[in-house]
Amino acid sequence: MKNLIIAFIVVSTFFSCSRNEKKDIAEKTQDAQDLVESKADSVVDDLKDGAEEASQSILLEKEALVSKIDDKKDEINKKLKEADEDIKNATIQEKARLASKKKELQNSLDELDKALNDLKSEKKRDWKDFKKDLNKQIDKIQEKIQ
Repeated sequence: MKNLIIAFIVVSTFFSCSRNEKKDIAEKTQDAQDLVESKADSVVDDLKDGAEEASQSILLEKEALVSKIDDKKDEINKKLKEADEDIKNATIQEKARLASKKKELQNSLDELDKALNDLKSEKKRDWKDFKKDLNKQIDKIQEKIQ
């Protein structure tokens, strides 16, 4: 649409001008178009750079969350091994309590595995909301295992 307006102005001005004026108008029109193209290219480049920086930032945040989840999984696995050892040496009454604790730990481990899979496949939800929800889930699991 802008090009049509510019073309109309140029054409209507062309008919009422001398040859030098027409040449001057054509040069100014070309300069204006070149400037618009240059600015548009600059905006596109800025948008691409911004998108790339945001993507890099999200990737780094995902890596940090994966590391956090892996640390919690290691902690739970350690507690599961301890529970197994405690069960071997426990009385019958204590074995039931320890088995319940072990089941709770295993459930927490399963939740972390699910969270890790969700994190690795996350593409559709808003990243900030997803990250916030995942951190809440990890905090709840941390409270359970302590």
